[in-house]
Amino acid sequence: MRAAAAARPSAVAPFPGASGRLIHATGIGSRVPPAFSGRVHSVYRQACNIETSGGMLVTLLSGALGNLPRGVLCSAVEAMDFRTLCSVSQTVECLGAELRISGPGVMVDLSSAAVWRCELSACLTDLSDDRTVGILFDLRTTLSEPDAPPGGFAPLILGNDESASLLDRAMQRRLERALPVLAAAIDRFDADRAVDALALLVGLGPGLTPSGDDFIVGLLAALWTRYDCRVLIAKLHEPLARLAATSHPISRQFLLDALDGEFSEPLSDMAVAFSACDREGAAMAVRRAMRIGHTSGSDALTGFLFGLQPALVRERSVIN
Repeated sequence: MRAAAAARPSAVAPFPGASGRLIHATGIGSRVPPAFSGRVHSVYRQACNIETSGGMLVTLLSGALGNLPRGVLCSAVEAMDFRTLCSVSQTVECLGAELRISGPGVMVDLSSAAVWRCELSACLTDLSDDRTVGILFDLRTTLSEPDAPPGGFAPLILGNDESASLLDRAMQRRLERALPVLAAAIDRFDADRAVDALALLVGLGPGLTPSGDDFIVGLLAALWTRYDCRVLIAKLHEPLARLAATSHPISRQFLLDALDGEFSEPLSDMAVAFSACDREGAAMAVRRAMRIGHTSGSDALTGFLFGLQPALVRERSVIN
């Protein structure tokens, strides 16, 4: 496919022989197809989402965000704002080592990009190990700290929410209905009841990746590291994929990838650290994940904590 090599020193340079720009990619997710066509779906400062003709999302990312299974990591983040380079609905063609976005023109050079593979599905967490329990307590503490991102599920579930907004109250009521059922369903490997609970969470909350969807991604990450839950995940695949189809395209892609055991680099690194009982490595990965989006990182981490140890989120009556 594409050979792994060192990143080029320049991130955005004049496009040779044209009026456009050249970007060098340093990493590429293993789920990015070698050839595809599509259009620019959405653009943000650190990310550009491309919707392929087959309905998949491929994301150009700044280096600070880390790799994605369907992501292309670009160098020199600080100097680059995708909003100045790309516009919604521009056509995209990717073939081999080149990804081209139509006029005024951007070419992403993939020839030096190292292929990145998510290692999370190869990890196994030993919940009987005291060291693992200690790392889970660390995670809970981090999610509850005063400087943790405000909003999302973590304050509602972990008991440190001071907001009285109507949206937060509505989400709290939904969580009170869903999480006890979900905890019991996971404990009994009951896929039907788990789907009933997950249906209450898909799409819950504001934003392109609502808190409910991010929470489910983190939950699936945790279940993938539990050998006893692999059969449960297989049973959840089809019904949860149908539920994901009702969510925003960006969130839907994350949910579908999670069902296949594919996650972002911060979540993958955290799972690797958990399985190795590496407390310091887990702390670094958690801090990195917390910086993703407004609450996306903390919501996914809350789902991960719930998937491994629901008892650690019982401070409120959400999971009695």
